[in-house]
Amino acid sequence: MKKLLLILTICGCASLFTACGSSGSSVSSQQNTGAGAADNTAESSVAETLPSGERNDDMKLKISVNGKELTAELADSTAARELAEKLKAEPVTVSLHEYGGFEKVGSLPWALTRSDESVTTEAGDIMLYQGDQMTIFYDSNSWSYTKLGHIAGISGDELKELFGEGNITVTLSY
Repeated sequence: MKKLLLILTICGCASLFTACGSSGSSVSSQQNTGAGAADNTAESSVAETLPSGERNDDMKLKISVNGKELTAELADSTAARELAEKLKAEPVTVSLHEYGGFEKVGSLPWALTRSDESVTTEAGDIMLYQGDQMTIFYDSNSWSYTKLGHIAGISGDELKELFGEGNITVTLSY
């Protein structure tokens, strides 16, 4: 009788652990599907605007900072196309703070699709960091980012002077 009870207890525990594991996997799978579905939806609307592989040479990002208007050419990336699509609806204001003596970084109001690559940035590069942070470089850094664009026609020293010390607010429009 004790052996039968022990076997039933072990079988019951094993099926409980199996059920818990299946449930966790199912939830995780649903969450990934949900996130993927949202990303695919965003990509679909962008894809309708700009067919895959086709480059829109008019992909210019306008950045207003401290009374000056800068123009950046958007990168050929899914994140940059998503950013352009969102900014077509309305401009967005982002607070950027000083980081490391080479960049200003701040939170975007939404996440964009990441395609991070290890890069060495240069002054004027605009990068996506961790999917929802925008970084504008006035000097270089090596890290893993998704390229959003590049501000041409301004040096790192000029950017640093324009940005000033501490926090700044930028308005992005398309």
